[in-house]
Amino acid sequence: MRKRRLRRIRNRRAALAIAVCALASAPVAANAADPSTPAGAARTSPASLVIALGLRDPAMGAGVMRGGEVVLARGFEVELAKLLARRLGGRVGRFVELRPAVRLLAGPPGGGGWQLAVAGIERSRPPRAAAGLSAPYLTTDAAVVLRRHLPRPRRLADLRGRVLCAIRGSSAARAIATVVRPRTAPVLATRVDRVRELLRTGACDAALVPAIEAGRFVRGHGRELGPVAGRVESGDGFVVAVAGGIGPDVAAVDRALARLRSDGTLGRLARSWLGIDPARLRTLR
Repeated sequence: MRKRRLRRIRNRRAALAIAVCALASAPVAANAADPSTPAGAARTSPASLVIALGLRDPAMGAGVMRGGEVVLARGFEVELAKLLARRLGGRVGRFVELRPAVRLLAGPPGGGGWQLAVAGIERSRPPRAAAGLSAPYLTTDAAVVLRRHLPRPRRLADLRGRVLCAIRGSSAARAIATVVRPRTAPVLATRVDRVRELLRTGACDAALVPAIEAGRFVRGHGRELGPVAGRVESGDGFVVAVAGGIGPDVAAVDRALARLRSDGTLGRLARSWLGIDPARLRTLR
């Protein structure tokens, strides 16, 4: 009698163990039978973006062309592109060059395989329907560099009675003619070092140079020149071009740029590569 009772207990324990094993293996069997999770499926990797660079300025973007790609890329726009790709949840797969940058808007954006173009594109240029344009990430304004001992201007009217100088045919020269409108004709030179010399000798009171170049204009000449005292509006800023159909959403790019601006990343990047943060300069009106 006792033996039969022990045998029944052992049988119940064996049945319970079999049931537990069956329940544990059920999810595995279900996954194996589910066609949406095939065996050996890999984890999805972040998007790999192809980004076009202008390579027009060593501080903004420079690199070596090799097999149609840009390698050893460095500069403000290169670092911005890397940060932007990460903020969009991806990474830079490769850099390509498109020059001049305005052609990025002229043809079909997917033609060169790029998805984003961080290449000194100005929003003021007529956009083409094939490419979306982001909010500006960097100003195209002209910075005002003073000669030594000149009082800082607080508004445009303070510059109108001064002798101004700039590079002939440059956006800064156009800003003098169309925005400042000085009473005395400006002195226009053909070389940056000549503009610096005019300012150093007092032949002009203030030089207007692109804001992205102002840090390099005064670097190493602090004892000879006055401060970078403000900026004059010129153009609508540099923007990111987004390839239609194959690029990310323009609104997502704008949100990423806004975060980079609000957390100070854009300013730190500008100071590192350009010598100053143009956005911090006072706008003269």
